[in-house]
Amino acid sequence: MNTKLNYQLIDGTFAAEDASKILLEIVNNKINFHNLQIFSIRETSHGDTEHSEKRIEALLKTANAIRKELATAQMNGCKVKVQCPIEITILKK
Repeated sequence: MNTKLNYQLIDGTFAAEDASKILLEIVNNKINFHNLQIFSIRETSHGDTEHSEKRIEALLKTANAIRKELATAQMNGCKVKVQCPIEITILKK
C-alpha cells in the first residue's frame, strides 16, 4: 500500500515583493538541483540530461511569469495570497 502525505508549505498573505522572493527562491532551488543533476550525470556516466534540461527550461519560464505578475501586483500596491500544498506519495516496492 502506498502512503500519501500532505503538507502546507506556504499559506499566507504577503506583500508582492516578499511573495516574489519566497516563490523565486523555491524555483531557483529547483533549478540549482537540476543543474547539479546535469553536472553529476556528465561527470560520472555521460547519461541522459534531457529531463533536467527540460525542467530547467520550464522553471525559467515559471520564474519569469512570477516576476512579471508580482511586479505588476507590487506596482499596484496589491497584497498576494500564496498557498503551496505539497503532496508526497511514498510508493511501496
